[in-house]
Amino acid sequence: MNTAAITVVAALCICIVVTALGIFLTMRITQGGSSLTLPTCCHLRSRRRRRRDIRREDDALAAKERDNIDLLPLDSVLAKLEGTRAKENYIYASQYAETHPIDESEGRLSDHDHDYVMENGANAWEFVPTDENAGVAVRNSTELEFSGGEQSLIANLQFPNEKRVYYFEVRLDSLPESTNVAVGVAMKGYPSLRMAGWAKNSVAYHSIDGHAYYSHPLNVCRQSIGSTRTSDTVGVGWRPNSGKMFFAINGAIVCHIRTPWARKRLYPIVSADGPCSLNVNVGARAFVLSYANMRHWSLASTEGARPPPPLYQNVSDSVLLEATPRVPEYSDDSGHLHHPPEYDNSRRIAKETAISIEDDGNEFGVIEVGDLDSRCPSSSASNLLDDAASLDNIPIILRRDSSDSLAITPQRPAESHRNSTGAGMSVPH
Repeated sequence: MNTAAITVVAALCICIVVTALGIFLTMRITQGGSSLTLPTCCHLRSRRRRRRDIRREDDALAAKERDNIDLLPLDSVLAKLEGTRAKENYIYASQYAETHPIDESEGRLSDHDHDYVMENGANAWEFVPTDENAGVAVRNSTELEFSGGEQSLIANLQFPNEKRVYYFEVRLDSLPESTNVAVGVAMKGYPSLRMAGWAKNSVAYHSIDGHAYYSHPLNVCRQSIGSTRTSDTVGVGWRPNSGKMFFAINGAIVCHIRTPWARKRLYPIVSADGPCSLNVNVGARAFVLSYANMRHWSLASTEGARPPPPLYQNVSDSVLLEATPRVPEYSDDSGHLHHPPEYDNSRRIAKETAISIEDDGNEFGVIEVGDLDSRCPSSSASNLLDDAASLDNIPIILRRDSSDSLAITPQRPAESHRNSTGAGMSVPH
């Protein structure tokens, strides 16, 4: 093949490739009922990229602002907090953070906590008041009653950090207008007498003004995201892989917040500074946010998976049998050693025996007993004696007459005295 033919074939291939590329570029992609061309999709992608860059810049500015707030002197902070709710326990929270280091480690649930969650499901999460939480009462582990003063309750277990998203909700059963409720996340060691979001390593939504606070009362990361009142529900979502979180009010997501706490050990936290009644739901029942139910964002399953009891297939290795006391050997009057009787079902003799109860020769009761064990007559006689005694609350003795029948007769006072000395009573051996 000469050079001209090769050139023609190459040009033809290039034309085919260009034509196919043109067809692909003009192809329409149908999404959600609207027809979008490929250039339009590229434009939307670039716009999303610009939005993402803007959010990153905003997060960087917010982090810089937080650093500047932390560098502010105490007098300046108190002056800015003058006339606000956040001033009351600010000094207490600052001193508490210095003396009580917060756990900023990463990780999942420990093996013990994981097994506890597997057994109890969502009921494993509880809110237990500390010694400082004198104004908080907890019923059924997740029903909280606040009576007044800044109080915070943190859950006993962290987020498992195994799934992509975790979510919990707090229902405001009773919320006076003068009470501020904060719902969010915090790290272990958060001060018990400080509202969530107003101290380090916490983010929380506050109902009094609708703001979301990030680790300081002066750091409002989201403003006026929504107001709440009695019977409303506040939801908190946490994405451990990226460190993002979001808030929802009455089943609608209202804001997203980026934090540098990816894979950190975070705990659900609830706070209030006045009387109110709250109910926390970590997955024991359905969420108001329907998407959380479909995606299974609960902290654990509704019902725990308790292991079944062990199977006792080989009874020879049973702990119960090993713990059973053995019958000791005994010796008779002649000194001969006797072993305890061995019960063998194959050698049991079925027979009918009548036990008569007589009083001065007048028979007034007969008990028919079958399937007696002839190898252990004393044990059978003892059982029959107990049965006969239950018929009438009178002292009785057991005798065997010449016809080898068992007769139970009332015991006279004189006979009772003789029997107490060991005479006048015959028990078959």
